[in-house]
Amino acid sequence: MRKANVNNHLLTTESWDTICFPVNSEPVRSVLDSPYRMIPTDRQNFIVGTMPDEERQIFAVQSAGYSLVPNSVIRDAVTEVAGVEQPVHIRYSRNGEYNINVILPDETTVGPNDVIQRQLTFTNSYTGKSQFTIQGTEMKRVRQQKVRVAYYRQICSNGMMGWADEFVSLDQYLNWLATGTTPDKAKVKGLEWVYESAETERAYQHIFTHRGINLKQFQAFLVNFLRDFMPYAKECPSPTHDVFNLMQDTAVTNREEAAKLVRKVGISQKLVEAALERMATEECLLGTRPNAWLLYNGVNHALFNGNTGLTLPARYALDEKAFHAIASQYIL
Repeated sequence: MRKANVNNHLLTTESWDTICFPVNSEPVRSVLDSPYRMIPTDRQNFIVGTMPDEERQIFAVQSAGYSLVPNSVIRDAVTEVAGVEQPVHIRYSRNGEYNINVILPDETTVGPNDVIQRQLTFTNSYTGKSQFTIQGTEMKRVRQQKVRVAYYRQICSNGMMGWADEFVSLDQYLNWLATGTTPDKAKVKGLEWVYESAETERAYQHIFTHRGINLKQFQAFLVNFLRDFMPYAKECPSPTHDVFNLMQDTAVTNREEAAKLVRKVGISQKLVEAALERMATEECLLGTRPNAWLLYNGVNHALFNGNTGLTLPARYALDEKAFHAIASQYIL
């Protein structure tokens, strides 16, 4: 599993301005004070950002054909569809990784008083180490894979992906857990991008390769995607929400066994300890006994708040593994 810089702590903001600073791909020779001969001839451009404090930062060295997706393009697409007042919760690292959560107005609960809201999640990177994704799906897969929902949990300001929404129903998800093989009729739910013509396909083909992207076409793609996704996210049933409720109803009676389960999926001992501490904190906040829902949320909170070198995709990969492991252990 790929790791970023060991100091990849995620900060939080509720303002687009924090992450929408100017960023460009600039030739190395225009940035360096003295002429240098670049040995890696396939990488001749710096990804340079001018931070809010006016400090200039080099995020990566890329090829001339690498297409940068500025966060401002995502912001402009979201505000065009959802409006400037749509709340966002953003996690970002100073290394140039971004997890952008657009919080949708419809909300529900897990158990009697644990409020969650559906959300739209983008990940973006100026380092080249993390792919641009929507709801955890890489753009190159949007043509084959429909899009899951995601959730924003108010008590901890965390975002959770709809890992069980790959399946049509809760029963099919539980059967997959029990058998270890995807049921024949199980399919990914949500939206699927459909090209209207071969010309449209040619116009958008670069979106999926991160090379040669036309940013105007890319923004138009996002606007159309969002207009379709917003009503879907509000109305579509979610097996993941059903799993959340089953987890909430299932007690965790042995914390040591819970820790071993989480550690087994590849999460570091330090983060496992942080997860159990968070679970204990939420038991007090919600006035409830330890349960599988709080265990999963503890893991999610530790992964996205802990001081770790994991990239955003690596954090999501471990989050998904933990979700399935906890569901398999406690609700089957």
